[in-house]
Amino acid sequence: MRNPMAGPRGLYRRIDGWARGLSRLRYALLTGVVVTTSVLAVGVLLDASTTVQAVTMGVVMAVLYYAGDVNSADDD
Repeated sequence: MRNPMAGPRGLYRRIDGWARGLSRLRYALLTGVVVTTSVLAVGVLLDASTTVQAVTMGVVMAVLYYAGDVNSADDD
């Protein structure tokens, strides 16, 4: 019998591998876009006006991920 979690796990690993292969800037921008989209979606679901908050959160996360270089290979 096939493991029902093999599909989602495999998809996660493929996406994770792709994201880790991105440049530092592209990874930071991707993070900013994902965060902005997520905050906007939650704001719409909760019927809240969060456009400025969502964009601010996305920009801050992109800057932090770029400055922190979370995918650097020299992790100790």
